[in-house]
Amino acid sequence: MYEFVYDGFMKVGTTIPINQARPRLTEILEIVRREPVTITKDGSPVAVVVDPEDYESLLATLEILTSPDLRRQLAEFDLRRDRGELEWVSHEEVERLIVG
Repeated sequence: MYEFVYDGFMKVGTTIPINQARPRLTEILEIVRREPVTITKDGSPVAVVVDPEDYESLLATLEILTSPDLRRQLAEFDLRRDRGELEWVSHEEVERLIVG
């Protein structure tokens, strides 16, 4: 039995009991392309399988959140934004400036 979990804020993913996960590994790998899959044993989570890009993103976010220097830079950015000291630049404009 699969269970889709939605906490009202974000898609949490699919939950699959470990005894059903083993024979359906290929299917789980397909699901992971769209959302995380939580593997449970006796009703308790024992693993979460995520897409490699999502995993890298989580690691980068964790690095930012645990780095005092990066947190300080983000706080400074927020302060400057709140003061109106920053100019909004569209994604297209940033791409044009970078690519040329």
